[in-house]
Amino acid sequence: MITSALTPSAVLAACLLLATAYAYDFSDPYFNEHLQSAMEEIMEEEMLSIGRVQRDADQGQEVADEYFKCKHRNLKTCCGKINLMKNYGDKGKIYGKQCYEEVVSAFKSNSSSTADDDDSMMDMFSCEKVKMIKLKHICVHECIGKKTKILKEDGSLNAEEIKQYAREYMFNEEWSKELGEKALDKCLTQTYNSVTKMLDEYEIKCNPTSVQFHHCLWKEIEMTCPESKVDLKAKCVRLRERLRKQQAAGM
Repeated sequence: MITSALTPSAVLAACLLLATAYAYDFSDPYFNEHLQSAMEEIMEEEMLSIGRVQRDADQGQEVADEYFKCKHRNLKTCCGKINLMKNYGDKGKIYGKQCYEEVVSAFKSNSSSTADDDDSMMDMFSCEKVKMIKLKHICVHECIGKKTKILKEDGSLNAEEIKQYAREYMFNEEWSKELGEKALDKCLTQTYNSVTKMLDEYEIKCNPTSVQFHHCLWKEIEMTCPESKVDLKAKCVRLRERLRKQQAAGM
């Protein structure tokens, strides 16, 4: 997940690719909500486990279980009743908690700042805080992808593993199979920007390919959803209108 510094020639090559590469810059509020909901599922499951341990230690005292069950969110979708992207990369949420802990630990141990390593002390409205949140999403995505083999060790896409995984766990309902295949065909042929370093004070470099591919796949599913499966709620109408405008602008 954490790699050594790139050579100047590799950085130059990456910069030259930027003009044509598919890149996600966290500017889509709808997809950001999708990402954050997935992260909250990971974090809430961790807190639920802590609550169970505390309850056992207190010999049956009611603690966090019901609270966190009520807070638990399902990732919402505008295509079909069940979100096709819910299982992206981590069916059963097996690796999410482990990867989140690894990423948080890496941030703490790789900070060159003399300030408190606890990022909760950082101003939530600062640019640094926002960048840190983005980078954590990128790093957790990469970590999960490598553990599930849908990413190669360099963080690039493992196309055959992705196809097999998607067919088995994501696009397995009859109506979604053709939709999924078309989205996979388009997104697996994109060129993705493989370099990001959002915080100078952290010597952490994670490959954003998985987040970018995730965004591409999510966008294609929402844009090409069969008419019979389209959700007509106001929020979904706004989403599709936004995606159509992006497409018209070549984004």
